[in-house]
Amino acid sequence: MPNETVTYSILKANGPLLERVDDTVVREVPLTIHYNGEEIATLLCSPSQTEELVYGFLLNEGFIRVLKDVFTLRHDPADHLVWVEGEPCILQKELMSKRFVSACCGKSRASFCFANDVLMVKPLISSHSISLKEVYHYVAFLQSHSRLFDTTGGVHSGGVGHQGKVLLTSYDIGRHNVFDKLSGSAFITGLTLENHVIFFSGRVSSEILLKVAKMKVPILIARGAPTDMALSQAAALNITVIGFAREQRLNIYTCPERISP
Repeated sequence: MPNETVTYSILKANGPLLERVDDTVVREVPLTIHYNGEEIATLLCSPSQTEELVYGFLLNEGFIRVLKDVFTLRHDPADHLVWVEGEPCILQKELMSKRFVSACCGKSRASFCFANDVLMVKPLISSHSISLKEVYHYVAFLQSHSRLFDTTGGVHSGGVGHQGKVLLTSYDIGRHNVFDKLSGSAFITGLTLENHVIFFSGRVSSEILLKVAKMKVPILIARGAPTDMALSQAAALNITVIGFAREQRLNIYTCPERISP
């Protein structure tokens, strides 16, 4: 893992004793993205799957819709800069951080924090279902294929599954980046995710739930806890959320009809 980690000399305590040892620490880099000559974002991320991350970010933020919207993509790994030339931005950049207050109070439609999300996210129409056995299979895969986390304890990981097969995986120091990398990988390869499953090592916030909705994935499995806003959005957007998924235990919070015993 030469590009993913660095080695630090540290003092390690064991009871009253201190010992000088080498420790493996995960790397974090600032990746600045320019779109059509304009700087649009700096993502703090792991230095891996950079192209997938950029495509996923542009797709999920509404800058692009199809692969041919991107004309060129140039990456400078030394300075962590990316320049993208593509179609004019579909959604307005200023709406990316403009707060949107819904009058529905979460009763008939999910409350969205940002205006672009209102334009991009719609309730999913999906009758896809999976067995509880398949859910546990993805949980076991996540627990046994977290090499970088086992080494450093410093990254989140996730994957895309279908009919018991793991099709895509990603990891990153940032929870959001994991989903952008999965989205970008699927986008580049032409994989549609409507009848797939995402499994994830972290908790489910409203921002994570909206990433899943933009990817049009009907089932999300997470090791961590969901927030109330995430569950409100999941119910309104027809997304199944599973949390606290560990070995043979889990909680099904929304749309439980997609999970069969």
